[in-house]
Amino acid sequence: MKMITHMKRTVVIALLAVFAALSFSSCVRDEEPIFEESASVRLQKALTNAQTVLVGAENGWKMLYYPDPNQSYGGFLYTMKFTQEEVEIWSELFDGSSKSLYKMTTDDGPVLSFDTGNYNFHYFATPSGSQRNLYNESGRYQAYKGDFEFMIVSATKDEVVLKGKRSGNRIVMYPLAAGESPEEVANAVYENAESVFVSTFTGTIGSEDAYVYLYLGDRWASIELTGEQYAESDEAYAEAPYMYTENGLLFYEPVTVGPYTIDGFVWDSDAQTLTARSGAETAVSLQGQLPAGWHAYEDFLGTWDLTYRSGSSKLTGLTIEVKDYKQSYTVKGMSPQFDVTMTYDLSSGTIRVNSQTIGEQGSNTVVMAAWSALGSSSLSWTTSYGMVGTMNEDGTEISWADNGAWAGNPIDAFITWYLTSGGSSAGQAASPWVWANNSTQLWGWVSFNRQ
Repeated sequence: MKMITHMKRTVVIALLAVFAALSFSSCVRDEEPIFEESASVRLQKALTNAQTVLVGAENGWKMLYYPDPNQSYGGFLYTMKFTQEEVEIWSELFDGSSKSLYKMTTDDGPVLSFDTGNYNFHYFATPSGSQRNLYNESGRYQAYKGDFEFMIVSATKDEVVLKGKRSGNRIVMYPLAAGESPEEVANAVYENAESVFVSTFTGTIGSEDAYVYLYLGDRWASIELTGEQYAESDEAYAEAPYMYTENGLLFYEPVTVGPYTIDGFVWDSDAQTLTARSGAETAVSLQGQLPAGWHAYEDFLGTWDLTYRSGSSKLTGLTIEVKDYKQSYTVKGMSPQFDVTMTYDLSSGTIRVNSQTIGEQGSNTVVMAAWSALGSSSLSWTTSYGMVGTMNEDGTEISWADNGAWAGNPIDAFITWYLTSGGSSAGQAASPWVWANNSTQLWGWVSFNRQ
């Protein structure tokens, strides 16, 4: 009886399994598809919609663009006007606009590709090797890790959200308002960026004392609440990359410090203040503080005498002239063979002279090497090593000192030097690579004195 009962149970279980399988098969055959259209059809519709949105903005678009996966260079605002085939682009970086073709394509999703040369837009994505590129830059083999191809995340008439294929950065586009033009917006951004010259701010965020520092060259901001209750709190400090807008600064994404969330500031160049952006919930009132010894770019222009050899010798009649406005100078008269480039640091209001290439002779490169003549006697052609010049209050003297970049080797001089094609030392340079004192050495820099 037990065996018969067991056999009956086995038959019943087997029959139930068959019925279940038949039922499942029936369900599978009757199940409705998740999508009514194929993937290729949906993709094409997404591309068509995105292009319709881009072309449909009557006045064009503003793009909040961040190169580099870590936003190391901050952000830059582009303005664009699309037709079915072309895009015209303006930026704060260059005068005028550039036109180029673009395309809507696919790569695991819909893609907007600026795949033909556009001088305004391709700056951050154009590499340069040992030879200078069209932007007159060299040595940037990965450029600035910028994008020219973007995954289309979403596209509506009010906002287009993209993702950089190379950087992974979130890139957002907004339509220009009625009465705005792409050129006018780009020019306003440029003028605003040029007007920001203060890096240190103190005041309040919300109801708390606060300190903000702008790394003007890198377009990053550090924000800190400074009240006693926040002395040891990591939550009261944040850093953020930013871009310039028409009237202020906008962060890559909102940041939180203490109980407050902020997404940027409005800048007033006359009052030198930062305040809250329109519609912000958190009040901001920050006053700019110029560092001691700060001077404007224009203050360093003119004719000067260099005192060197610890004050015992002079080179006279040197002229500091504009090279790249508000960025660098050309100094003439220091040598009959070459000019010297000095840079301007906006945040500190000082000038800097570093190691630099000054020419070629045969297969050798000739450099102006930073030299610790009165210290370790070491020299280096590393371009971050050099000296910083600080002007006195009445603008008659620039005092020179080591910039602190080469630890243990205070720079007080420059010497002309040969490098091989491989970048190795080939010894001290010879005539004609001499200074105006007819020597390859110029040591013990003390000051520039205005004539």
